Amino acid sequence: MDTATSVEGKQPTTKPTRALGQIILRNALAVFTGGLAIRGLNFLFTIFMIRLLGEVGLGQFAVVTAFVGLFGVFFELGLAQYVERSVAQDRARTQALFWNLVALRLILAVLGVAIITGLAVVWGHEPEIVFGISLFSLTFILAAVLMPLMTVLSANERFDLVTLGQVINQIVSIVVGAIFLLMGMGFLALVYAGFVAMPLQIIMCIWAIRRYRLGPLPFQVTPSTWGDFIRASLPFGLTSLALTFNFNADTVILEMFRDASEVGWYNASYRLVFTLVNVAGAFLTVMTPSIAREYVKDPAHVRAWTRSSIRAMALPALPIAVGASLLSTPIVILLYGESFAPAGEVLAIICWDIPLLLFTAFCGNVAAAVGLERPASRIYIVSTVLNIVLNLLFIPFFGKIAAAVITLVTDGLTMVLFYLLLRHHMELAELTPVLLRTALAAILMGVVVWAVQALGLPVPVVIAIGAATYAILALVLRLVDISVVLQALRRFRPHSREA
Repeated sequence: MDTATSVEGKQPTTKPTRALGQIILRNALAVFTGGLAIRGLNFLFTIFMIRLLGEVGLGQFAVVTAFVGLFGVFFELGLAQYVERSVAQDRARTQALFWNLVALRLILAVLGVAIITGLAVVWGHEPEIVFGISLFSLTFILAAVLMPLMTVLSANERFDLVTLGQVINQIVSIVVGAIFLLMGMGFLALVYAGFVAMPLQIIMCIWAIRRYRLGPLPFQVTPSTWGDFIRASLPFGLTSLALTFNFNADTVILEMFRDASEVGWYNASYRLVFTLVNVAGAFLTVMTPSIAREYVKDPAHVRAWTRSSIRAMALPALPIAVGASLLSTPIVILLYGESFAPAGEVLAIICWDIPLLLFTAFCGNVAAAVGLERPASRIYIVSTVLNIVLNLLFIPFFGKIAAAVITLVTDGLTMVLFYLLLRHHMELAELTPVLLRTALAAILMGVVVWAVQALGLPVPVVIAIGAATYAILALVLRLVDISVVLQALRRFRPHSREA
């Protein structure tokens, strides 16, 4: 248990142990409920944005964000991730780390703006794309202040406040972005919106840190410690580098060999996959600092909780992949219009990345929390190098289909490597029977969806029938224990922030 010294300074007083599952559940519910409405609005805005921009405008915006993301990670170095874990394990380190993080991020941001803009010119992008890349890279300066503030909140497990800031950012981005789009600013409208939303989020984070006494943080910069700081952050930075290249290299390479329309079709499908994966974003966001704290005290508890979490994530991920694969073209036409019909064949392939992304993202967070960030970074680097090489070899000949297949191949490799890394640490072999039953339920649901689709029913009706079928199969195959769920919910009691 944690101990703290009493006011008299004579005897330690004992703080109650904070239950890992309940803390993560409360934080996940705070993030999920706080973000549910905004995720819905963001989903509708994405459809509106894609329909308004069309495949060419979406392709241009995808190139800007992918290019900046591809090279921008070199100017972050994993500093924030290292600080989050360090503060989560020892909150007394906040003062020593915060301003050093801000200072380093500001220096890297200025370098990033200059170098990325120069690379865009050398790359040979058209002037409008170069301007968009330069403008988007300027947000690094705002992020150099915003990210350290959010890191303090998340390391203190105040994800309710982190979510509030994200909700403010999303609402402002949607409203301002929609206005700018309707004014005819094209894809640059979405870049301009960030310069309105991010300062408001910074103000909110400063207020939250002061209001809940997580600060103030008096200015304290110690350049003599930066060498050690950067070296300790490098494993996290390498992981971010690999993930960023993995997610953005295909778009950049596709743009080199194909026109903006094909880039737009590919990204429309990939964005839909990320939207579905982000349903679990609340859980993945809040778990790392809690696991880092708990693993120091009770590794066995973390192992059991990790297995339960993988089982819970597989429950929706597999049927969603099956259903999206079978209904891919009708789904993209329903959402984006007939001009995006070619994205259907991409979605039929890349939707299988949903369970792969969930598993690898979860395992990556677990590895970082329990001190396995170095082997985790090596896994991501191997996968990323393979991703880039395969994309360069096959995209020139097979375009968007090659990009989708290669994404599955490399993410599948990442999943296997993470399983091998964690199978003994977390005793993952115990999950095999339940995962096989989950796959069986998803396959049987797919048979029903395929049969119902042949009747010509509307897509929403087919989806509803598939969901009902899977729910019944989940109960029959004992994938869900209703009594356990009800018992957990009865134990859950939301209350004020724990010390």
